[in-house]
Amino acid sequence: MSRDSTWVNKDGLSVGYGKHSEDNEANAVYSSGNGEVTFVTEITLASLLTTATAVSYPITVQSHVIPRGSIFLRGEIQTLVAPVGAGGSLDIGTWSRGLATEVVDDIDGFVDALLIAEIANVGDVSICDGGLIADAADSNLAVAGAISNTDVVLAAEFNTVFTAGKLRVTITYRPPTGSMGRVLAA
Repeated sequence: MSRDSTWVNKDGLSVGYGKHSEDNEANAVYSSGNGEVTFVTEITLASLLTTATAVSYPITVQSHVIPRGSIFLRGEIQTLVAPVGAGGSLDIGTWSRGLATEVVDDIDGFVDALLIAEIANVGDVSICDGGLIADAADSNLAVAGAISNTDVVLAAEFNTVFTAGKLRVTITYRPPTGSMGRVLAA
């Protein structure tokens, strides 16, 4: 979180103090009924690269780690600050988490080529419909980490450069669990 001043403690941790002014793409995670987990993150469009790479993942250092094998149930994207740029589209998907060299898992698994015109105004909402989102037509659907064989984090990329804009991304998933409801290690 942005603070007026920072102090670095003896362990090298930067600690902010002063007035809280923004959340800097921090995630919120909560559990709901039936073992579902929902996480919410904000993406500052100007911070994205036009092609996601191992350097640009994860979107934030505090990215929520999604267990390998999780089933993605639904997702929404809402505009908080109108995008400013030359048009284009947005991909949102997943990157590996925990490998010596991180790799793409499914870069457009939540939304593939979402046109900026669809999220141009504050309050606009788009429903995620990528290949990772389960729907009635799915059989043998892809799950978190199916490609990278690891846990995953959210990743995004544009095919154009943006100077402003902020989106809220909400993803709900069901982690793999055993008969007692405990999350299984991947």
